[in-house]
Amino acid sequence: MRFSLFHFIMAAWVLWRFVLPLDVPRNVKRALAALTLFCAFFSTFSTLFGGGLVSPELPRWLLIAGNYGEGVLLFLCALTLLREAVIFFSVLAGRSGEKVHDAVQKSRRTAIGMGLASAALALYGENRGIEVPEVRRHVIPVKDLPEALEGFEIVQLSDTHCSAMMYEPWTRAMVERINALNPELVVITGDFVDGMVERRERDVAPFAELRARSGVWGCEGNHEHYGDYDAWIAKLKSLGIRLLQNEHAVVDVRGKGGAPAQIVLGGVRDPMAQRFGRILPDARATFEGAPAADEVPRILLAHQPGYFKQYLAETDFALQLSGHTHGGQILGMDLLVGLMNRTYVRGLYEGPRGARLYVHPGSGLWNGFPMRVGVPSEIALLELRRA
Repeated sequence: MRFSLFHFIMAAWVLWRFVLPLDVPRNVKRALAALTLFCAFFSTFSTLFGGGLVSPELPRWLLIAGNYGEGVLLFLCALTLLREAVIFFSVLAGRSGEKVHDAVQKSRRTAIGMGLASAALALYGENRGIEVPEVRRHVIPVKDLPEALEGFEIVQLSDTHCSAMMYEPWTRAMVERINALNPELVVITGDFVDGMVERRERDVAPFAELRARSGVWGCEGNHEHYGDYDAWIAKLKSLGIRLLQNEHAVVDVRGKGGAPAQIVLGGVRDPMAQRFGRILPDARATFEGAPAADEVPRILLAHQPGYFKQYLAETDFALQLSGHTHGGQILGMDLLVGLMNRTYVRGLYEGPRGARLYVHPGSGLWNGFPMRVGVPSEIALLELRRA
C-alpha cells in the first residue's frame, strides 16, 4: 500500500507540474496523463493481479516494461523537482531571471528534453539493474589476521533476489563467473530469492553448481521471511548452501602457499523474524563455544548492516559481511538508504575495537525496482590483509 501511495504522489506531482503546464493540444495532454497514471499504477496491478508486490508472477517482458515505465516516472519526477528549483531562483532574480524562467517553464524544448532524459536514464538504469554482475576486487583490512591468511580471498554474493526477472539464465551466468575464479570460500549474505519454492525452483537450481574448496555458506535475509520460510531454508540447504542461523562453524581453509589455516564463520538470523514470530538474531549465541577471536579470525554473516555496532556489543569478531541496502541503487538515493540503515550503504566501514564491516551493493535486485545508476551490482572478491 505504501509503495502504491509513493507512486501516486509521484504521478500527481508530474501531472501538476509537468503535464498540465505544457503548451500542447488537449488530446496530447490527456494521452500523457493516461500514460503517467499507467506507469504509476503498475506496481498496484502487480500486487492485485500478479500474485503480490514482493514477487509478481508475470511474464518477464511485462515486468521489464512495467518497471521501465515506473523508472521513467521516477526520473521525470526528479527532473521536475530540479526544474522547480531553477524556476524559484529565477523568480527571486527578478527581471534578470525572466528569460531563464520562460525557457525552463514554458519551452517545449525543455519539456521534450526532460522527457527524453528520463526515458534514457530509465533505459540505462534498468539495463544495469538486470545485467549479470561483474567481479570486483576489494582489499579488506582485518585485525589480528594470522600470517597464513594474508591475501586469503572470499567470494561474497548478496541480494540475488532470484525471481521472474532475475531468472535461471541470469543465475547460471553468475554461477559460471564465480566458478571461473576457482574460489576457496563462497558466502551469500541473504535475500536469495523472491517467491514460492514451486515457482522459483528452476531459477535457484544453478546455486547447486557453485564450487568452493571450503564450501558455500550463507545467512538468511529479510526476503526469505516473506515467502514460505521453512520450505526455503530447507531448499537452500538442499542446494549445498550451509546456512548459519545464530550458529558458527570452524572452517578449515588453505592459506598462503597452501598452508592449513582456520577461520570461524558465524551467521545470525534476520531481524525481520520479529514480524513473523520467529527466532531473533543473537550474535552472542552465534559465537558461543567458538575459538577466541584473537586465536582464530571471526567473520560474521549478517544480512542487515544497521546492527553492526549492536552485534559488536554482544560479542567479538573481526569482520562483518552484509548486504540488504543494494548500495542505494541510484547515486543520490543512497543518502536516503543510508538514513534507513544507520549510515551504512555500501563499501568498507570501521567500527569499535578495529572491527570492519563490508556492505555488499548487491548481486541482483528486487524486481519491484530493478534500477541502477552509478551503483553497479557485483560479485565481490574480498582479499583479506592484516590491518
